[in-house]
Amino acid sequence: MKNKKYLLFDLDGTVTDSAPGVIASATYAMEKQGVPVPDSKTMAKFLGPPLKYSFMTYAGIEEERVEETIKLYREHYKAKGIYQNSLYAGAAEFFEKAVQQGKVLLIASSKPLPFVKTVLEYLKVDKYFSHISAASFSDAHLSKAAIVARAMEMAGASAKDCVMIGDRCYDIEGAADNGIPCVGIVNGSIFRDELTETGAAAVAANFSELDKILL
Repeated sequence: MKNKKYLLFDLDGTVTDSAPGVIASATYAMEKQGVPVPDSKTMAKFLGPPLKYSFMTYAGIEEERVEETIKLYREHYKAKGIYQNSLYAGAAEFFEKAVQQGKVLLIASSKPLPFVKTVLEYLKVDKYFSHISAASFSDAHLSKAAIVARAMEMAGASAKDCVMIGDRCYDIEGAADNGIPCVGIVNGSIFRDELTETGAAAVAANFSELDKILL
């Protein structure tokens, strides 16, 4: 896959370790709603899917209460959680090398666009990404397939020239729906088996291994 020109990156759990901020914000929202907070293994599953799905599936929040719960989540995330993000080791070096080799880097994230921009700027890696495809606050339940398709359209990229990089099954499925392979990246998470079972073209433990696969 070293010949792929367009590298589409998921954000949370792939480029950044967002777990502390995401989990703290989800916990805040559930506590405000009087909902029992699940165990840590279940809370880890909040990394990746749209918030509506996570709150309903992993916290058992009824559909009529989920929008208010998301509002509470964002209240905390905007003020505190967003600044609990950190880059995974080797990420910036990978981006620099990829761009030097003529690769075009894109973001395809289910996170709302203003949050994505803030995270990339805060971590000083926004300069590496040519386009950002993300959700908005009004279409936060957009499918990963639609987000990936939009990233490809923004870059004018054909499927044969693209590869997705992500940490969850949603990234693999969203890529597959657009006819492109997905390389899974683990970064110390619990989702290695999920990536393999969902059909990742390859699985990298970290950015050093990702370098060997794509550059």
